[in-house]
Amino acid sequence: MQAVLAVILLCSPVALCQDAVPASSGSQTTNSAASVTLPTWLPFPISPRLYQYWRKYGPWDTKQQGFKYREYTLFNFGATGSSAGLDENAMLALVRATKPNPADLRSLDRTELQSRFAPNADALDELRIMAEHDSHLIRIAADFTDLDNNSAWPREDIGISETRWTEYRSIFQKLSLQEGMVRTEDFPGAIFFVATAKGLCTGGSSAGYVYSTKKLSPTSNSPTETLNKEAHNNSSRYYAYVFKQLKPNWYLFYEIDW
Repeated sequence: MQAVLAVILLCSPVALCQDAVPASSGSQTTNSAASVTLPTWLPFPISPRLYQYWRKYGPWDTKQQGFKYREYTLFNFGATGSSAGLDENAMLALVRATKPNPADLRSLDRTELQSRFAPNADALDELRIMAEHDSHLIRIAADFTDLDNNSAWPREDIGISETRWTEYRSIFQKLSLQEGMVRTEDFPGAIFFVATAKGLCTGGSSAGYVYSTKKLSPTSNSPTETLNKEAHNNSSRYYAYVFKQLKPNWYLFYEIDW
């Protein structure tokens, strides 16, 4: 955590960072900031549009593409926060609020995640086939997309047609996938479908389903306990994953980062 705070304290607005409140255009306002409800765990209210971009798995959570981008993600958080007029104390309060706690870990192990898998297996597989076809997209959410060669947002080229994006949104809603689909360089070839997420780009927790033809590890039937051990044993890595196999190539995933 000290490393996180040090990076944020050193941040200042520079040309390499995103604008504090990007302008939106055209159909990309489908899920506008006006419809965003701020979570109650935030230590103080912030701009809904800023939260929309800062949220865990949001457009500015670049480290979800791979944790080698963690330092850039934190730098951008500090720069955009400063540009938005937030002082050091406010930024540090946000960082502390997103650090996963025992209650966050317990909340990830939801029985409904596993119980919903079997009745929704065909729909999840349909979604997996769609994502494999659209392999040039590394992130598909209800409100933005990331291309494998362009993660700026907003942009004119969303990577798929509006009709195709609407189809994804419909399936995300049907399957209660809060943050849609993401690929990460930390697990090459795997496709993550995020059912629940809490936090900002500075840290948080998430859970959902993942498809991978490669064996994923560590696996556990007690994910909360194992996730806690993984975090303590690999604290300098700043993230931890635990998986629970459902059937060949399909797993539940549980994740925290700090």
